[in-house]
Amino acid sequence: MAGALGILIVARALAQSPTFDAVSVKPAGPFVPGSMGMRGGPGTNDPGRIISTYVMLKNVLMKAYDLRPDQISGPAWMDDYSIGDSNFFSITATMPPSTTPERFRLMLQNLLAERFHLAVHHETREFPGYELVVASGGPKLREAAPEDGGAARRPVERFDANGFPIRRLGDSSFTSLPRPGTWGIIRSSNRVSMAKFAEALGAMVNESNGADNTVVPRVVDRTGLTGTYEFTLGFAGIVKSNPSLEAVYLAAHPLPADAVVAAEPGEIGPTIFAALEKQLGLKLQKVKNVPVDMLVVDHVDRVPVEN
Repeated sequence: MAGALGILIVARALAQSPTFDAVSVKPAGPFVPGSMGMRGGPGTNDPGRIISTYVMLKNVLMKAYDLRPDQISGPAWMDDYSIGDSNFFSITATMPPSTTPERFRLMLQNLLAERFHLAVHHETREFPGYELVVASGGPKLREAAPEDGGAARRPVERFDANGFPIRRLGDSSFTSLPRPGTWGIIRSSNRVSMAKFAEALGAMVNESNGADNTVVPRVVDRTGLTGTYEFTLGFAGIVKSNPSLEAVYLAAHPLPADAVVAAEPGEIGPTIFAALEKQLGLKLQKVKNVPVDMLVVDHVDRVPVEN
């Protein structure tokens, strides 16, 4: 009786949750270059539709719950590239163009529960990481100017001596990267609070150290700075999402022989640690326990319910 009651509660919860107007979920088929990732949805130029022709289930969970890869604990097959095409899905769905990002995520969660019988719970775990603090010389940051809504749509007009675009006051944030598998200067232009900047720093630490992003160090903001700031940070790094994804990308986008730079962190530019202190007046210091919200997958089907 208790089991039947639990199923009824879940069914009622799903019925009351927002859903897409129309949706299709099916095996992706063979990989086609340029087909990876999810396009469309709230905040894009196609807000009433999402299209993905080659996506792994874990990537959909990340989108649905607004999490990073290392915040999801589930079956290893969910992001195992070695399995091949059978581990990828094609998803298309439509929704009202006015759908908010929050409601969109609920729609994805409902889709996963209906088509893959996904069941999850949250728990807090602690991991080693860093605290972002103000360095001894004080911060070297500028308060953000009023945002120019049209600036992001204008073409870049000026570049610095290294060929990186110069971000205008009021522009939205962007990052300039070397091609995957090559060392270069990573230029991160930001218009953010310190709390948001701290969230992005873990991936930058990996890039500076030459590590992939299978496990991203956690960074907690301890600067005490409460404003929104505009700044540009440049450091030497290499882009590696994870070994399998890099192999897929490079297979579709082979690098010319002269694109590979034989270098180590610090040889072609500062590490992220040196750059933070010299350029921004900030510092990363190691800590043993950083609390992390984890999404734990209790159950998920490998094959979705048919359309």
